[in-house]
Amino acid sequence: MCIRDRYSTGEQKRPQEGWPFASIEVDQRLEGQLAYHLFGLLWINAFIIALGQFILASSAGIWYFMRQQMNSPVRTSVFRALRYHMGSLAFGSLILAIVQFIRITFEYIKKKSYAMGVPENAVTKFIFKCMKCCLACFERFIKFINTQAYIQVALTGKSFCSSAIAAFYLIFRNTVVFGMTHGLSIIFVFVGKLFITVIPTIAGFLVITQVEDISKRISSPISLCICFAFISYAIGSLFMQVWGMASETILQAYLVDIEVNANVATNCPASLQEFVDKNKKIKDKTRV
Repeated sequence: MCIRDRYSTGEQKRPQEGWPFASIEVDQRLEGQLAYHLFGLLWINAFIIALGQFILASSAGIWYFMRQQMNSPVRTSVFRALRYHMGSLAFGSLILAIVQFIRITFEYIKKKSYAMGVPENAVTKFIFKCMKCCLACFERFIKFINTQAYIQVALTGKSFCSSAIAAFYLIFRNTVVFGMTHGLSIIFVFVGKLFITVIPTIAGFLVITQVEDISKRISSPISLCICFAFISYAIGSLFMQVWGMASETILQAYLVDIEVNANVATNCPASLQEFVDKNKKIKDKTRV
């Protein structure tokens, strides 16, 4: 709302010949205000995501370490986040918001450079694309580190910086385990989203085309199928994000449990320990 209102206060320019829409020209002061509100929007968005990740990580950590005394883990996690860790979540989201703001600023500079006469040739395109790729990779790296740091904050209660360092060294000490688990998690999340999107969409298509009372009232099932797919994908994304965050938290909790208790996961649930033991036996047989 604020960005829209600020943008609407700019000077309106007449539309170019052959183009029906007018454009808005803003001065330097208004551009600064727009940048200020945009950065605030990015920070608030990153903070809300961080808060959700922490609540999920804390709930999974309570299940792993305190399942015998577990009483409303989600409510406990919300209280922990709002009472003890607002600063850590705000700082982590601030770093991510800065990186995202730099990416948007880069796109703005690129557009202005072409408008000021910078030649749009193969060399400049290559340079801009390389810089864009580096910034995108850096943003993904920050998102990954932030996620792992929030998990450490939820498990240990330390500050953001200490948790980020602890998470980095934990991943470094268990590179193979993290690499394999994270790769399998990405595949599983993709397959889960695919199934949750495709199956309800197909079911909805069959219902609206095969049921006579419904099919008579519908001229084309395409628009409804698009709606089915969109809603199913949104639900699948939310569900699989919860699963992915919980699985990464349990992995970190298991590794921390092993390191703290001399290679023995004393807090590991029986079902998880049974799964780990089976995989160890399979690995030992394959080695022999």
